[in-house]
Amino acid sequence: MSPPLTGLLLALAGGAVSLGGRAGSGATAGSPRSRRAPRPSSPALPSRLALSGPLPAWLERKRAELALAGEGKSLRRFLADKLAAAVCVPAIPLLPLAALSGSPPSLLLVAPLALVGFFVPDLALRRTLARRRERILLDLPDALSMLALALAAGRSLHQALALAARESGGPLGADIGAALSLARRDPSLDERSAVVSVARASGEPNFARFAELLARKESPYVEFLRTQAAQARAEQNRLLELAADRAYLAMHAPLAPLLSTLCLLVAYGFLHLLDHSI
Repeated sequence: MSPPLTGLLLALAGGAVSLGGRAGSGATAGSPRSRRAPRPSSPALPSRLALSGPLPAWLERKRAELALAGEGKSLRRFLADKLAAAVCVPAIPLLPLAALSGSPPSLLLVAPLALVGFFVPDLALRRTLARRRERILLDLPDALSMLALALAAGRSLHQALALAARESGGPLGADIGAALSLARRDPSLDERSAVVSVARASGEPNFARFAELLARKESPYVEFLRTQAAQARAEQNRLLELAADRAYLAMHAPLAPLLSTLCLLVAYGFLHLLDHSI
């Protein structure tokens, strides 16, 4: 491989890593920038990627998903991560291969790896949102039981929701608190309608179904909440059983290649013995 081509590939890889590092340096704990007053996040794209007018639908959707993930990652940082991954994923395996072979890597290898790298941040974001939905489902039965106890003690629905938001914690508590804030900001929404809006945005179907049933239910809510808590706990148990099954399979997955190799060796020895005994 010619030195100029090698230098160009190394420069591209280094530039992508540097771009991703600069984009994430503002959130690093202990860095000088982290001790300054936080600047308001801007939805604008980098100057070279700036778009006139409203953003495309897929960028608006990604920005909403990034806000829902709660990691503080901006759309600019997300796009920088996609660019860095698109360069680094093919560069990591192909640069040593090109150095050993002395010839540039084929475009048939570079293009698929770059495409895979481009979508790696999307897969990570999807996994983060899936974990968030799981945490909501795991916290939902206790939150509903807390609501039922608070209402049975004579508190109003607003007070019960505020208590659940404060005591639940995690993404479910944050969503309930966001619903109460939304109801305070928008006089046309009551607490139940605000919970419906936030629950639909969370993407967790059990939470959304409960919110829609609550919006159609009239007081008293205590027996309704107890029934919903029992149903949510049954769904929680089903999720925990699936997680246990996945953990069991993941624990025994490394044994599959060993057992396959052992079976092949035993079969080969048996056939070899038959061949010499006949």
